[in-house]
Amino acid sequence: MTKLRITPDGTIRGLWDDRIGWPDLGRVSVRRVSHVEFCDRRQMWYVRAGVPTNRLRRLLQLVLRRPFGEIMHWAGTRQEALAREQQHFEPGGPGWSADITPGSATCPAGSARTVPREELQ
Repeated sequence: MTKLRITPDGTIRGLWDDRIGWPDLGRVSVRRVSHVEFCDRRQMWYVRAGVPTNRLRRLLQLVLRRPFGEIMHWAGTRQEALAREQQHFEPGGPGWSADITPGSATCPAGSARTVPREELQ
């Protein structure tokens, strides 16, 4: 599943799988909007926002270089967590219109890359 949007400044946002050959376009910069992780204590999978809304969490993420975003979804299986993540960030989903700014963190299913206009033609 591949859904991409190119913004006026040349940033590509979207959901994709490994069939896209990004290295063929040149240097790639991916910013995660979410993380899918396993919670040992609860024995469940969860989808965590890549960019915390809380200032302290953003500081912890910057210093410790670990995700500290809020948990968006809990799931019994990794497959279910990945599906929830995809629903959240696909076009029309609540996370699709979320602003992705430089320095923010994105999921295997979503990211941003700035592409010079010459490469798009």
